[in-house]
Amino acid sequence: MKERVAALLDRVVVGYAPTARPFAVVRIVFAIKVMLFSGDLLWIGQVPAQFFVPPPGPFSLITEQPSVEALVALTVVRTVVAVWLLVGWKTLWASAATTLILLVAAGLSYSFGKVDHFILFDLAPLAFGLAGWGAAWSLDARRREHTTRGYPMFLFATVVGFAMLTAALPKIRAGWLDPSREATRYFVARDEVAGPLPGPWGEFALTIDVALFWKLLDWATIFAEGWLIFVILLPRVFRLGLALVVLFHIGVFVLMGIDFFDNLYAYAGFFCVPVARWFPDPRALIRRRRAAALPD
Repeated sequence: MKERVAALLDRVVVGYAPTARPFAVVRIVFAIKVMLFSGDLLWIGQVPAQFFVPPPGPFSLITEQPSVEALVALTVVRTVVAVWLLVGWKTLWASAATTLILLVAAGLSYSFGKVDHFILFDLAPLAFGLAGWGAAWSLDARRREHTTRGYPMFLFATVVGFAMLTAALPKIRAGWLDPSREATRYFVARDEVAGPLPGPWGEFALTIDVALFWKLLDWATIFAEGWLIFVILLPRVFRLGLALVVLFHIGVFVLMGIDFFDNLYAYAGFFCVPVARWFPDPRALIRRRRAAALPD
């Protein structure tokens, strides 16, 4: 039994192992994103101090709102760490530092009550650093040979699946599966009326007065968010699930104007394998079934 479990885990890990050069592209693009296109942090020091209420955990130890000078220093450090990651010197340490800086910036931003959905973006550098995204096109690769590893990607897939599940479960408890309720329609209508930013297709979508259409959107949302955790042992199926999640993000944006696209950087690492291994191959499945049916 133990040997079978070990063999299964070995197959799963191999299925998640990235190819070095595409993985390096993700590292370079990610570093440029952090270096040039990260959000401004100075607004944190401009909000009235009475609104500064750090979230539970380590940030609760911060008793005072950061000064503008501290935020400028954090911005500079973030840029320096992004350059460090870009050149790929001691890439694992650079990746861990990037995740740390992103988490600090996110935690300070969350101290005013608004929480975004990009924790996967913040955690991706650490996971990808452990998986070896410095194995090509980096100073590390020029000094000695490095390889990529599938086990950290499997663990990160578990994190992604669990994160999506935590989004699906509250919707289930709130009645999104109830055939008599149209939750997606409600939120699209709310954003059109009250904002803050309605989706570009929201007004048009509300002209579709078909209950089945809106109910299918509710069910599709629960499925897209909830099923990933159950297929983490099937890397190809997991990638298919991520592709469906990307379509879900696009739908959320065009209907409600909510931008989840930073999460695409976290998903990209899972597609750094030959294209033929992206999604399940029905022909290979048929061949395996036929082989299993043959007599010994």
